[in-house]
Amino acid sequence: MGAGLSAEEMQKSYLKIFGALMVFTLLTIIAAKFVHFPESWGGLSTTLHVTIGLIIAVAKAWMVVYVFMHIKFDNPYIRVFIYIPLFLFSVLVFALTVLGGPTL
Repeated sequence: MGAGLSAEEMQKSYLKIFGALMVFTLLTIIAAKFVHFPESWGGLSTTLHVTIGLIIAVAKAWMVVYVFMHIKFDNPYIRVFIYIPLFLFSVLVFALTVLGGPTL
């Protein structure tokens, strides 16, 4: 087990994350099916739907990585090797999409 936690504490943590993942899945379904933006917004409507979906997906992915991949229970210095590449990847994606990177 990680970081001196008992099996019960780890199981409790897993169940909390499972519940949170179910809630976020319901939020994704609600956002996709029931949230409607005015047609007059044009392309912004689609952009908002995609943005909401991506924010929920990133939150769910972070929960899985943090708990189920035992980042929460490992040495804090190991997290640096995850945070730095994620930050650099985010900067790259932002630069190529929002700032209008090279077109193919």
